[in-house]
This record gives sequence, structure tokens and C-alpha cells, in this order.
Amino acid sequence: MLDRLVLRNVWLSSWVLSLSLFGDALIYVILPVHADAFGVSMLMVGFLLAVNRIIRTFAYGLIVELAERIGVKNLCLIAAVTATLSTAGYGWFEGAVLLTLSRMVWGLSFAALLLVTLTYAAVNPAKTGTRIGLSRSVEQVGPLLAMTVGAWLATIVGPRDVFLYLSLATAVSVMLAFGLDESAQPARIKKPVARDRIFPRPDSLDMLIFWMGAGVDGVFTVSISLMWAQYVSTEMAILFGGSILAARRLSEMLVAPCSGMIADRFGIRLPLTLMIALAIAGFAMIGAGLLMQGAIALVLARGALGTLFPAAVARIYPDNKVKALARNQTWRDVGAAAGPLATGAGLAFIAPEMMYIFVSVAFVIAFSVFVMSPGWRAVTRVV
Repeated sequence: MLDRLVLRNVWLSSWVLSLSLFGDALIYVILPVHADAFGVSMLMVGFLLAVNRIIRTFAYGLIVELAERIGVKNLCLIAAVTATLSTAGYGWFEGAVLLTLSRMVWGLSFAALLLVTLTYAAVNPAKTGTRIGLSRSVEQVGPLLAMTVGAWLATIVGPRDVFLYLSLATAVSVMLAFGLDESAQPARIKKPVARDRIFPRPDSLDMLIFWMGAGVDGVFTVSISLMWAQYVSTEMAILFGGSILAARRLSEMLVAPCSGMIADRFGIRLPLTLMIALAIAGFAMIGAGLLMQGAIALVLARGALGTLFPAAVARIYPDNKVKALARNQTWRDVGAAAGPLATGAGLAFIAPEMMYIFVSVAFVIAFSVFVMSPGWRAVTRVV
């Protein structure tokens, strides 16, 4: 009975997150093209698209404390409401200040909802990988709908009004959050919890996910279209780059559940090692000029590692999963924020291929450190 309740909570919380992602996914498509309609400059567009990630790197520790005080279900309810308001804000507000406020609210909402889904998925050590894989798969449905149906709707109702319609769809997430079962949620921590520093000290696994954020969500995302432009026309380069980035969503939908089930059946060590090796190979191949082969490798590896990393965290820290997952996500976001900044600055001095070689070497070093850590022995256990 408890297993069914746990799975139900994973299912519902994942749909809450998926529906809440409508506005964030579409703003990346709409804002750069229609900056004037929102009353902002192109310079401000980049800041608005990044500020949500910046704010949540500072927020995970505080959100964990809030979850410990009010419970995971209540946190999910609050975050579903604020996610709905932030999406509506893109349609209501005009100008940099109010849009920045909406993006900051979204950053906090996403951080809370991500921790909620991961916490429900990891509440029971049995089949943690399967549940995280299911959650990751469901999470991608909302963004795919936003980038297809939402983009089409924007051509009919306009670039701002479309977010008001999406906010109505996102409001369904509030009703789903009410359906969460409190009897199957993690127990609250009764003793006082010491406040972490803004950037909690990373362990060796955190540094691995940092490089995934910096490399895949940073260097790869920013530079892949630019690198294609060396071989094909600018229009084709944009098409190839956009198709590759869209394939990341599909990859997570398909690969994440499979990698989770494999980890539960055979242990986390083997699939984690294989996918990290595939990521290293992908960076190296792009650095050597094999763009398509390297891109395929990175898309597949990212889809699997999105499940395997949280599953490994839950295995290594069974008694304090929520704080460990929060710390891990913090360092992923730090990497994903630092990656684009470093890429933009580095392209003025070095070829993009050299950046991929550097990330590949950094990944090898980080993985070697993890293999020598106590966490490596923990991920060998099969629950």
C-alpha cells in the first residue's frame, strides 16, 4: 500500500512540475524575438533568461529548511501557486523590473518543485532510480508542449497574451498538488538544522554534476550552433543546433526511465560509469570536430545522468537525502550558470573545440576523484 502511495506522489508531483514549466520553456523562445513587446532591450533579454537560475543557486538551502518546517506537500502547493503567478506575470508585466521579479519568483518555484519531486522519488530506497526516471520523463512533457503548441498559440493570440493562457493551464498544477498524500511523504526533521553557507561545500559527486552543468548546459548549449556554422550556412546551423537542443528533451523522456530501471536492477555503478564515459567521449569527439557523433553522445548521456546522479545521491546519503539533493542541485546550477559565462568570454580568445577538450579532461579528473571517495563504495550497493 505504501509503495502505491509513494508512486502516486511521484506521479502527481512530477506533473505539477511539468505543468509549471510551461511559461519558462516558452519564454526562451518568445522573449529574444519579441523583446520590444515586453519593453526590454536585447541586453536585458540575456539577464532575464539567466536570473532564475542565478537566484536558485542561493535558495536551495533555505527551501530545504522551509520544507522541514511546513512539510513537502505544503511546499509543493505554495510553489505551484507561485509558478502560476510567475507565468501570468510574463503576460501582465512590461519592463525590466517587473519581469525580473517574475523570473525570480519562477526560480524559487522551480527550485522548490524540483526538490519536491526528487524527495518523493527518493523517500523509499527500493527502486529509487525507476521513480526518478519516471519523474524526469514526465517533467519533459510540459516544455515540449510549450515549445510546440504554445509557440503556435503565440502566433494567434500574441507574444504576451499567450502567457495568460498558459497560466490557466499551469493553475491545474495547484489542484494536482492538493492530491498528494501526506502519509507517504518524508518525515520532517525534528531537530534544528544548522544553516548552510550560501554555497555549501561540494563533495566529489557534486563536482561531477558541476561539470555536467558547466559542460552540457553551458558550453554545449551556447556553442553548438556556432560550431555548426563553420561547416554549413547560418540558417542550417541554427536548425541543427535547435534540433539537437530539442532532442535533449526527448532523450530525457525516453532514456531517463530506462536508466533508472537498469540502476535498480543491476546497481548504479555500471550505468553511471558508462554514461560518464559517454559524456567524456562526447566532449572529446566535438573537440576533435566530430560534431554530430559528439552531440548524440552528450544528448544520450545527459538524459541518463539526470536520473543517475540524483539516484546516486540518495544512495550515498540515505539519512539526509533532502539536504544532499539540494546541495547537488545547487552545484549543478552553479555549473550551468558559470558555463555560458565562461563560454562567452572564452570564445574571444580560444577556439570552441579547445573548450570541449578542457571539459573532457576536467570530467576525467572529477570522476577519478569520485572513484577514490567513500561515495563510490556506497553506489555499489543494490537495494
